Amino acid sequence: MRPFTAALLAGITALTTLTGCTAATTVAASTPAPASASAPTVKTKAVPTSKAPALTNTGTSWPKVVGSLITYGQWLIANPNPGLAGTITVAGCAAADSLTRQLQTYVDQNAYVQPAAPMLTSIVGPTTAGAQVTLDITAVRGSEPIHQRTTTRGTTHVTTERPALPPTTMNVTLIRGADARWRFCAVTQNDTDTLNRLL
Repeated sequence: MRPFTAALLAGITALTTLTGCTAATTVAASTPAPASASAPTVKTKAVPTSKAPALTNTGTSWPKVVGSLITYGQWLIANPNPGLAGTITVAGCAAADSLTRQLQTYVDQNAYVQPAAPMLTSIVGPTTAGAQVTLDITAVRGSEPIHQRTTTRGTTHVTTERPALPPTTMNVTLIRGADARWRFCAVTQNDTDTLNRLL
């Protein structure tokens, strides 16, 4: 098991022991906005260096669902492939556009992120779920080095790093698809997209 996956699972396990984590707040189902004309174009993907983690994004165990989506997102930034953004995001939603753009940037730069798994310290959400739910989460993670490959399958060097995420509360909107799987539609803080900060 990769270190960032193990750290995330440990954080989720700790989270599930919290009390009072399920406040009653349901959100009526709605249809996501159509994809904008400025949606990013998917180009060549990077070659994965590890197997994608299994998703457990069904049901209403919110720590497991959100934790699984984050774990997959962390794998994606370590193995950029814009074509896989729809595995954890809903087409036409802000989360899909921002994640696809982020992954395409890494592909274009022949770069990838060495993730530092976020730890969920709080999650508050609905006790019942329609096709769309809104959760409040608090997450924290360390800084994440960004590596650039100097040649195909060659050496890499650290070009910069993504800053650490201090304890931050975010509003997460999930939509359940026809396959019964939850995906990110939006992750916001003060009406600003923050999915790329979370992953």
